[in-house]
Amino acid sequence: MTRLMCGLTAATALTIGACAPTTISPNWGTAYQQMRTSQVLNPTAGEQLDPVEGQDGVGNATAMGIYRKNFEKPEVNLQRSAVSSGVRTN
Repeated sequence: MTRLMCGLTAATALTIGACAPTTISPNWGTAYQQMRTSQVLNPTAGEQLDPVEGQDGVGNATAMGIYRKNFEKPEVNLQRSAVSSGVRTN
């Protein structure tokens, strides 16, 4: 019975404590925003509409082909068993 009362008392205290009002500092999130802005190399890069100069078109096309191929679903061979319990599957 005492365990039940202790459990109820703890549950009640947690429930009441969860309803306590919380205040957020006026500068909450400032460090996060400052960190994000400091990671940007060129903040006006999205406004520049000039084409990129000095890159090889064939090299870029090859790089994009490899990049897109990385997202393709690999073929799954369902003929082989994943269980290696000594049972041969041919």
